[in-house]
Amino acid sequence: MKIAILGETARASAWEKHLRKLSVITEVVITSSIPERNSVDAAILLDNTDQKLSSMEQLIKLGIHTYLVSHLSMDKKELEKIHHSAQEADVRVQFSHWPSLSPASLWMKQKIKKPNLIQVKREVEFISGAVDQTEIDHHWIDEVAWIIKELGGNVHRIEAKPLMINQVRLGLNLTLRYEDSSVASIQFSSLSRSNHHQRTISDENIAIDCDAIHQLVHLYKVNDFGNLKVDTKKFDPKSTAEISVLQFIKSIQLKRDTLFNAYDALQTAKIVDRVNEQIRKM
Repeated sequence: MKIAILGETARASAWEKHLRKLSVITEVVITSSIPERNSVDAAILLDNTDQKLSSMEQLIKLGIHTYLVSHLSMDKKELEKIHHSAQEADVRVQFSHWPSLSPASLWMKQKIKKPNLIQVKREVEFISGAVDQTEIDHHWIDEVAWIIKELGGNVHRIEAKPLMINQVRLGLNLTLRYEDSSVASIQFSSLSRSNHHQRTISDENIAIDCDAIHQLVHLYKVNDFGNLKVDTKKFDPKSTAEISVLQFIKSIQLKRDTLFNAYDALQTAKIVDRVNEQIRKM
């Protein structure tokens, strides 16, 4: 399999190392331009500019399986085009949504297929200076995307209450209620003295608590004697990018959905739009 990496050379070299470890990869090409049709099997697009979705769509229309490494875009119109283009071209598309691609999250997904309760607490260390609203919002949007991947986009009711100072959104308390009675909540603040990131999921049988920063997971369940037991697992946070490449290639080989595809990104954008609409009405 021949892979093109589009992006800045230093970043591309790091991704090339991940690809070289896979026996199915026969050639890796680092380039700054869109490859020609039939010249490569897949592409890794390293692009955080406003043109990233446009470049992605070009690759898809050329029949090139594409992995976009970038912050999630919330452009519903463009994401819908990419979703439909990928379906029509039978092309695999993956987005680098790290919360969904991390080894701890993948393990949690194996243990609980469909949680009925999700709780996320995200605290970001406060840094004095100019406010980047997009960067602040990215933290809670990432958590919404993770929830959508776990529970789907069929959200019945949204309850959003922002922490705002002079129209600057510095935190958010968000609850998503689903048609099947599942509930997900996010407590986010950018005013903390230190970074803290905890995700908890549960169903009728087990609960899993994850320290997302250190990829430390605790699984709780009641044994046959009625005692609460805990199993602990530690994952390597540095392995996420390598795992994501492996899973992307597997998706192409097995012709299955990627771990975070265009549909997932589109559903996230729709929910985020509903959250923002509710905040604007306050």
